[in-house]
Amino acid sequence: MDHVNELNQLLDAQQSLLEQLLAAMAAERAALIAQNASELMAIAEHKSSALLRLKQNDDAMAAHPGHSLLTSDNALAAKVESIQHTLARCKHENEANAQLIEHSQASVNRLAQALQVSRNASSLTYTDKGKTSTISTLGSSIEV
Repeated sequence: MDHVNELNQLLDAQQSLLEQLLAAMAAERAALIAQNASELMAIAEHKSSALLRLKQNDDAMAAHPGHSLLTSDNALAAKVESIQHTLARCKHENEANAQLIEHSQASVNRLAQALQVSRNASSLTYTDKGKTSTISTLGSSIEV
C-alpha cells in the first residue's frame, strides 16, 4: 500500500473518531442538563477512550514516512482542513459543556450552603474562604 492510501486511511479514522467525540459531547450536554450522573460517568469513559485513540492515530500520522504529503498533496490537505474544522467544533462543544459544568457546580454549592444554614442556623460560621460552616462543638470546650 502506498503512502497516500495509508495516510487516507489514517485521516478517515481521525475524522470518524472526532465525529464520535462530537456525538459524545452532545450526549454529555444532554446528560448535564438532565443531571444524570450515571450517564455522565459512562460518557466520560467513552470520551476518554476516544481521546486516547485520537492521540494514537495522531502519533501514527506524525511518525508516518509520508507525513509531508499531508500538506503537499491537495486531496490529503483538504482532508486535514476538514479534520481541523471538526476539531474546532469539538473544542467549542467542550468549552460549552465546561461552562455548563461550572454553572451546575455553583448551583450545587449554593444549595449546599442554603441547606447548611437551614439545618443549624444557631452555630453558623464562615471559613477563611467565605463559605458557610457549622460548628457542632461551639462552646463545648469552655472550662469553668
